[in-house]
Amino acid sequence: MDQERRGTGIAAQGSFITAEGFWAGARAIAPGKTQRQVEGEVIRACLNAGSDGASIWPWVRSGPFSMPSTLFEAFADFRNMDRTMRAGEIVRLDLGCDFRMSKGDFGRTLPMSGRFDAAQKETMELLNGAYLAGLEAMRPGATPGQVHQAFRHYVEAHQHDLRTGLAREAASEALKNPAQPLHGLGVDMAEGTPKAFSEGNVVCYEPTLPAAGQAYFVEDTILITRAGHEILNPPLPYSPSAIEQAMAKGKP
Repeated sequence: MDQERRGTGIAAQGSFITAEGFWAGARAIAPGKTQRQVEGEVIRACLNAGSDGASIWPWVRSGPFSMPSTLFEAFADFRNMDRTMRAGEIVRLDLGCDFRMSKGDFGRTLPMSGRFDAAQKETMELLNGAYLAGLEAMRPGATPGQVHQAFRHYVEAHQHDLRTGLAREAASEALKNPAQPLHGLGVDMAEGTPKAFSEGNVVCYEPTLPAAGQAYFVEDTILITRAGHEILNPPLPYSPSAIEQAMAKGKP
């Protein structure tokens, strides 16, 4: 038990260090900058906060590069990260920093120009609602399938109330692919997905809603507890307005 507490404490400390990298990246995002420039600020902040290095090279994915089909292209194309970010786009800021062999992993979707437009806001609200519904299903004995089912049910219940074409497209795509990424986290970035959750599991849940050539994303690091679950990373905003306010201040 003492060893488990120490492990959880190390994971939580790694998440706090990762948060320093996240907010450094958020502050660095601006039209005209390259994805690589933001990467550099993330790594600098993580190292300055006490990290041993990046858990995985930061994913600063803007515009069409945020789509799931393009996420791994940077591993094969060195120039991929030199893309110049453009006003009006969204950015997937997805990262983790190592701390004593434990790996961090979480992120959010951010507006390139500091504000989401009306359609982007509605799509973000749909994503957040479905994500939080999935989180509520996480407890000992539950399965990833139950998480995916909760996500899908939320989208089904709200899709007919959506006003913008962007959000309706995102809902349609979500219902085509309800099994959203969910993986274990520890000394490896992807330790596999438990068949059923057990107390002490650390997992990352990262659903993505593609629409109009960009993808909206959210992710936390989650500890399965006896009572249900606990988010290990420092609180990050979910709602579009809270994200905008946090970016305007540089950090909540």
